[in-house]
Amino acid sequence: MPRTLILSDLHLGLPDVPCGRPPRTAETLSSIFDGVDHLILNGDSADIHHIHHRDHAAKMLDATLNLLARKGVSVTQINGNHDYDPAQLDFVELFDGAIIVTHGHAFGDSMLPWTPAHKVISQTLFAARERNEKTLEGFLAAAGEASMSQWNEPATYTEPTALISIGLNPLRVAKVLAWWRKYPRAAAHFMDRFRPSAKLLICGHSHRAGSWMIGATPASIPRHVINTGGFTFPSSPRAVVIEDSPTELAVELRAIRHRGGRYVLDSRVDASCWRIQRPASDAR
Repeated sequence: MPRTLILSDLHLGLPDVPCGRPPRTAETLSSIFDGVDHLILNGDSADIHHIHHRDHAAKMLDATLNLLARKGVSVTQINGNHDYDPAQLDFVELFDGAIIVTHGHAFGDSMLPWTPAHKVISQTLFAARERNEKTLEGFLAAAGEASMSQWNEPATYTEPTALISIGLNPLRVAKVLAWWRKYPRAAAHFMDRFRPSAKLLICGHSHRAGSWMIGATPASIPRHVINTGGFTFPSSPRAVVIEDSPTELAVELRAIRHRGGRYVLDSRVDASCWRIQRPASDAR
């Protein structure tokens, strides 16, 4: 039975916060990949655009990809706003478009509304959307251009860490919480606009793990949105596990714990799981 694992927001290369969690390395992540056939890294896998971390981030990503190759795991990398590369994919469609996987930085009018780079990101995003085709591909290409504008902004590198900057400016807490509340609905709106026939959207970016049945408006048809959270403190990482059998397609959201200095995939399934029963005529 093929098994696909979807992770986001590893942020390899970003310094670890001393909070009791293991460091994020190929070795500490290794057990998560046991028994996996295909891994989808859904954006922000490594901080390769941050001038203070990019060399270390690139080395850590290479080490992780080499480990996966030794384990025989095929890898698909999707762009995030920290590791945008026009040569990589911006989204993946699975099972004839039933499932859409994309990082999630393209959903709103600003991908980081509480940061000093917010203004330049929003301006670049607006201009890029005007130039690009009004398609899913064009929309995500515009988000990639806006992502890069963040890394051309000097304030990005003089800003303290996210936790410190939010602590120094409590108003940012309110902005983050407001953005978190809006984010699942923005994801549903994204589905309505570009892939209305899709049944499930898997994203990350906001670092708020969860599963929602939500419509773009209160009157809209609810959409299923899953967010895998993030690995950096204080986020709570999750993984989507897809088990594909002749009789059933099962999509499970599982927690990622840490034990003995390593990250492990929880054997328990979160309450939010999604299953498609295949008719006997479709059995392969």
